[in-house]
Amino acid sequence: MSWLPRFPEVKANLGLSNGEFGSLISTSAAGSLIALFTVGQLVHNLGAKLVMRFAVVGMALSLILLTSTHSSLVFLVSNIIQAAAISAFHVSANAQGFSYQDRNNRHVVTLLSGFWSSGALATAVLSGVIVDRISLPVHIASLSLIAMTLMLFMISAIGENLVKPNLDTNTGYKFGDLLKGFRIDALISGALFCAIFLEFSVGDWAAIFVKEDIGIKGGLHTLPYILFTFAMITGRLTIHKLFSRFTMQFLIKAASLVSGISFLIGLMATRFIGIDHKMLSLVVLSISFTIAGLGSSFLGPTIMNLANIRSSSPSSVVIGQMGVVNNIVIFFMRLVIAWTAQAVSLSFALLIPALLLLIVPFFSKIFKPA
Repeated sequence: MSWLPRFPEVKANLGLSNGEFGSLISTSAAGSLIALFTVGQLVHNLGAKLVMRFAVVGMALSLILLTSTHSSLVFLVSNIIQAAAISAFHVSANAQGFSYQDRNNRHVVTLLSGFWSSGALATAVLSGVIVDRISLPVHIASLSLIAMTLMLFMISAIGENLVKPNLDTNTGYKFGDLLKGFRIDALISGALFCAIFLEFSVGDWAAIFVKEDIGIKGGLHTLPYILFTFAMITGRLTIHKLFSRFTMQFLIKAASLVSGISFLIGLMATRFIGIDHKMLSLVVLSISFTIAGLGSSFLGPTIMNLANIRSSSPSSVVIGQMGVVNNIVIFFMRLVIAWTAQAVSLSFALLIPALLLLIVPFFSKIFKPA
């Protein structure tokens, strides 16, 4: 997450336009698809520890290359490797979460997503503070090596509590089983894509939008992203308190509508306010991003939890299969965002993820009690 607030510098290093940079970033889908299609099987058969170790090393080394290179080719290869490593760790960690949830009969997946967002927020704040003080390569290389060392230590410390290799040959999951057992739950996949694409778009473009379209320089250009992420943390850590008071169907409908409408209002307001009132635009955008983050916070984890409930496959395989479908769609939608920004404007392009959130209520029937 450390390099997302510093995307403007990365784009400048490569000397690319918004459309070209967005297209290059979108190639991460290739690495994600490879990992998502295979890692579920590897976790099930080999256990989470080995997969997580390889993923941690891959994430750190590829990120160092991504933020130090001036070559689009090196960036392309590193981007694919990093995406594969992130997806591999994502599958392993979420499989661990579902395993814990099944053993303890507690709804913890959304809570765990909140802790992940807390790390993302801390990293974004750090990046915003040091953006004008420490060079991009030094910042990312130092952070990557420290994080890699700590993560490898923690993986070893957790040790025996991680998902173990499957030793039962009768329940082994072969690569051929992935092809035969691959299922697309259209309702779940559609709901998940519409619910999470705003988070992807904010991560990809928020810093660039605030810096280039509104004209806010320095660390303040990360403020809307930081507030968006903080609101997601708040929502994910507290939403379980509402599960007993409201139906899941109502919460999904209300949250997606509030989030989408707030994001739309913020984008349109900055166009009317204009660049002559930068700070007012920043304040309005920050408020809208905060409400949008709070509303969309629990949608993705909740839908993923439902996908696991509806499937008979191992949780690691379910996570991978869902990821394959959504990464394909997200790849093309990232291209749409990038080239819409290039052809029209970035503010117009960012209307798309907000409109997708407004579609989520049409999938809400999947949340009705069985």
